[in-house]
Amino acid sequence: MEYQSLDGIPTPLSRIVQGTVMISPDDQPAADDLLDAVWEQGGRTFDTAHGYGMGKSERALGAWLASRGVRDQTVILGKGAHPYDGRDRVTPEDITSDLHESLDRMGVDVIDLYVLHRDNPDVPVGPIVD
Repeated sequence: MEYQSLDGIPTPLSRIVQGTVMISPDDQPAADDLLDAVWEQGGRTFDTAHGYGMGKSERALGAWLASRGVRDQTVILGKGAHPYDGRDRVTPEDITSDLHESLDRMGVDVIDLYVLHRDNPDVPVGPIVD
């Protein structure tokens, strides 16, 4: 596996990133098997999102991280601000809410790299960045 350093993130990112949209605590053994296989091949970066499985994928990833004790060797790429109920959610309030819910679901203090799942060109970026 090749790795890439990124300023501000202490753990190098694996060049291959494993998505987690398909994992769930409803079948944690299967989630563990998948994540263990990725880990064995050198995968250290995991992509998740507030909206994946209505939070189930974050819960499954968090359970795996806790059971394996590898959080400090892992990079979490998280996403938020996905539209729900037919409305854009690119607001500081929605982004903050998504971020805090994701942290709680995974049982972690930090999401290493956080991006917006969707953009809204009608919303100025300044208030979001602040």
